[in-house]
Amino acid sequence: MCGILVAFAKKGTLDENSCSRASKKIFSRGPDFNFSRFKLNGKLFLSQTVLSITGNPQNNLNYTTSQSGRYEILFNGEIYNFKELQKNSLGNRTNISKTDTETLVNLHEENGPDKVFESLKGMFAYVVFDSKKNNLTIARDIVGEKVLYQYEDDSVFIASSQIGPILEIAQDISIDKDTLREYFFTRHLITRKNTAYKNLKTYLPGSLKTIELNEFKVKVNKRYTFSDWFNPDTLKKNMEKPLDKLLENTNDIFSENAKNISPEIDYFSVISGGLDSSLVSKYVYENSDLKPKLICLQFPKKDSIASEITNFNSFFNSRIHIKMVTEDLFGDFIENSYKSICMPLPTHSFISQAILAKEVNDQGSKVLLTGDGGDELFGGYEFYKTLDEYHNLPESNPSIYSGVVDIGIKFNNWDTRNLSDESKDAWNSTIKLFEDFSPNEATIQSILMLDSTIQLESVGIRASDTMSMMSSVESRGFFLSQDIVSLALHTPAIYKINNRSSNKEGVTRPLIKNLFKKNFSPDLLKPKQGFSGFPNESMKKIISDFQITEDFLEITNLSDLNLENNIALEWKLLNTEYFLREFSSYIK
Repeated sequence: MCGILVAFAKKGTLDENSCSRASKKIFSRGPDFNFSRFKLNGKLFLSQTVLSITGNPQNNLNYTTSQSGRYEILFNGEIYNFKELQKNSLGNRTNISKTDTETLVNLHEENGPDKVFESLKGMFAYVVFDSKKNNLTIARDIVGEKVLYQYEDDSVFIASSQIGPILEIAQDISIDKDTLREYFFTRHLITRKNTAYKNLKTYLPGSLKTIELNEFKVKVNKRYTFSDWFNPDTLKKNMEKPLDKLLENTNDIFSENAKNISPEIDYFSVISGGLDSSLVSKYVYENSDLKPKLICLQFPKKDSIASEITNFNSFFNSRIHIKMVTEDLFGDFIENSYKSICMPLPTHSFISQAILAKEVNDQGSKVLLTGDGGDELFGGYEFYKTLDEYHNLPESNPSIYSGVVDIGIKFNNWDTRNLSDESKDAWNSTIKLFEDFSPNEATIQSILMLDSTIQLESVGIRASDTMSMMSSVESRGFFLSQDIVSLALHTPAIYKINNRSSNKEGVTRPLIKNLFKKNFSPDLLKPKQGFSGFPNESMKKIISDFQITEDFLEITNLSDLNLENNIALEWKLLNTEYFLREFSSYIK
């Protein structure tokens, strides 16, 4: 995994000093080596920093340029099928560096951007400069596991793996007040399209664009979503299968995915004692040539599940490395976490991810496998236990994770109309995919698809990508491969959220819980852990009031809100206040 940065001056030329500072902002993403190049007489800047996982690119520093010299690539991620693509599409071409990057850039010599994009399996974001046509091709994987931001105004276009480099180059950028207000009407900070800054957006997952630089014309080549992986006939067939058959198929897909996702260098797999991380660690441990090291964060008196992690020792011929996280240690990571994301933290667990990655790095590893996506794809959140059976289709999204929620805060001259309309449009377009199914099946499937495409990318994926790369660690989400996402999309609702169950513990994730019982002792299956870590406690040592947030967002009823019994609202206020204080120069 790496960090990429491209900037193009629509007018004049780029400022070299600004570009140099911006490039340094992504150095932690790739400590092995980095390079920067100015093109087109100073109008185009290409920069990459490299965390080498596959091959040995130092043996061929031109591995990012195609053999003819026509194409140059900036690449972040992993192409899991690159050896197959090298063999089938590039024939006798020698891959000197033995990297997926060299394969990818030379594929553009053989095939057009569309065909290359459609052939890839993995997690990726890349920019290809075609020196013959003078254009840029920009792509991001469908799940969005590799984050990419883009900024554009009348003078400049910038795309980067992180926001920090963009802030160095953009001359007139300011915080978007509306995005921060919307944060108080969603469970977490959702920035699927926009960010906390005006004109600075997230490059949408599954997008392939071409930018013609001479006239600066943007063409959308492709835009894929989870719906492109969904086939209603497959879901119908699976609804007729017994649980045992579905479990057998799930086991086979998990086992094969473990082989595909495991690196060929030493790596860690996080195990917390919960469903997702435990299963990920078990499948990778049993199916990979190179066994993972196991790591667990423990929060004294805050996480009862992780505190009993030694109960899993007998299922692994490996000692679980335990990192104890105190309130003080949690607080030590706050400043750098905000400097890395350059926004309010989408959720408090960002800090835990930063601590985890730092420990992995300290132990000498570059790769960490996680269970990101398991809750959204297979129905694991506690909120899902509150969903009654649907006999009619809801008019709007019932989910607190991808829908709109009102926690009582009010702003001067502002309402949720635009946010609600956008949410309703997403709901209506998703529910149509399941028009041949019962209202209950359609509703549950739509909730999980939206939670997986809206919340997952903005929250879980951003945490793994941005916080891990603070410590030069590549995070790989076991559940985020195409095969497992497709498996989840075609799993009947009753095996993800069984809202007909009379037993509340039987509502969430019946399929995954049954798989857990087959791999571990049923006694190890515990209720899901809630608000872990010490976000509020640590932040209240720094923040004593919310004056900037109240003034900037024009909150009209802050004094009426009871924060003592609402740690979620208190966290949002603490989170926003810290961000606005740290990035006050962008308040305009």
